[in-house]
Amino acid sequence: AMIVGLNPAPPSVELGHYYQGGYGRMQLDRLAKAGLFDAPSGNRFFEEPALASGVGFADLVKRPACRSDPVRPPEQRHGREAVLASLRARKVPLIICVFKAPVKPLLDREGPPGVQPARTSWGGLVFRMAGPTENRGKTARVMDEFERLLRHL
Repeated sequence: AMIVGLNPAPPSVELGHYYQGGYGRMQLDRLAKAGLFDAPSGNRFFEEPALASGVGFADLVKRPACRSDPVRPPEQRHGREAVLASLRARKVPLIICVFKAPVKPLLDREGPPGVQPARTSWGGLVFRMAGPTENRGKTARVMDEFERLLRHL
């Protein structure tokens, strides 16, 4: 599986690790609780347990950005092609988007949280998590769907 984001956030770049903002950590904690990988022990970084479980990280755009300096569509298109080529070459069966931003650039359409109706060109699934501020009931339903998906992969 590959966790794909739109671009790195400045706090993550500063610390040298993926998803170091509060919302990003919350989303990765949810993935660990669902069984995608073990929760990190002794540190706050998820890369080691994720990689040990065969889960990688990628961003469509390598430039750090925040809401006041958004990633533009040309950057998204360029990054999309490079990331999809790499994922296609590896036949990655599952792409996980912890936020909704990368879903549309990846698939040319954006569905609600959960397994997206469109697949990748090689047949891989794309799973969009519920947003970090989504209500608890919806988040629980989406994560239940994710846990069922993991059991069948």
